[in-house]
Amino acid sequence: MEIRHLRYFIAVAELRNFTKAAEASFVAQSALSQQISRLEHELGALLFTRGKRGANLTPAGELLLPHARRLVADEAWARAEMRSYLGLEKGRLTIGLIQTSASGVDVVGAVAEFSQRHPGIELRIVSQTTAEMVEGVRRGPLDLAVVGIGPDELPDSLQSRQLAVDPLVGVVSEKLADGLAGPVSVADLLGQGRLIQFTAGTGIRRHVDAAVRRAGLEVPSPFELAQASDLLVFAALGLGVTIVPRTLAVTSAARLAEAGQRYVVLGLTDPLAVHPVTVVFEPSRLSVPAREFVDLLLRAVTDKKKRSL
Repeated sequence: MEIRHLRYFIAVAELRNFTKAAEASFVAQSALSQQISRLEHELGALLFTRGKRGANLTPAGELLLPHARRLVADEAWARAEMRSYLGLEKGRLTIGLIQTSASGVDVVGAVAEFSQRHPGIELRIVSQTTAEMVEGVRRGPLDLAVVGIGPDELPDSLQSRQLAVDPLVGVVSEKLADGLAGPVSVADLLGQGRLIQFTAGTGIRRHVDAAVRRAGLEVPSPFELAQASDLLVFAALGLGVTIVPRTLAVTSAARLAEAGQRYVVLGLTDPLAVHPVTVVFEPSRLSVPAREFVDLLLRAVTDKKKRSL
C-alpha cells in the first residue's frame, strides 16, 4: 500500500468522482483509476461503487477512509519533522487563524515576529471557521490553529493553551440604543432589533447562540455575515443588533465613526457570555517550528498581562 495510492483514494472519496479526483491530483484519469484498482486488489475489497452519478464508498471504503487520512497526515508530518531536524533553518508551518480583529490576541504580531526570526520557514496562513480549523488540526493539514472556543470544547485528542477570554457585548446604532443603558440582558438587547450573526461554525457564533439559549429565546438570524467588521457596520446602520467580543467593538469604533457609522457598545448582564481564544495542536505532531510559534504566542500573552498590571 503506497501513500500516493491512499492520496488518490482520499481524493475520489471526497470528490465522489474519478474525473474530478484525477484533475485535483494532477494525473490522468486512466492512471488514477488503475492505481485505485491496484489498491482494491491489494486489500481484497472493492472501495467504490461506480455509477452514472459518480463514485460512492463501499462499507470497506468507509472503513479505510479515516485510516488513509491518518497515514497521509503522518507521512506529511514525518517529512516536516525531517525538515525540522536541521532546527529552524528550513521547513513549513501552516497556521489556522480566526479573524484577528475579533480575537483579543495580537496574533498578527506573533506571525510577524516569527517570520523575522525564522525567514527560512515557509509560513502558510489559513482562515476558516473554528470548526473547520479544529478538524484541520485533528486530521493533519494544519500544524496548529488559533480558534474562538475554550479548551473544554475541543476533542480529547487535541491539546491547547488558552490565550484570552473576552467578554461579549451588545452593539446597536445610536437610534436603537435610545433608552438603553448597559449592562443589559440579552433579551432586552434583542428587543431592540433583529439579531445580526456570524456564519455558523465560528466560535463567536457558538457562544452567542449559547447566550441566546440561556436567555430562553429562539430568534432567527436573517443576517449571517462572514466578516467581523460587517456585523458592526450593519448594526451601526440600524439594520439590527449584534453581539461580538468587546475587543472587536472597542477597537473598531473610532475607524467606523470616521466613516459616519457610529454605534453604542453595551455590556451584557450574562457573566457566561464570553469569547475565549485558544491555540490548539495535536501534541504528537507538534513540529519544532510549531512549538516555537506556540511559545511565542504564550510569551506575547504573558507580556501583555504584565503591561496591564
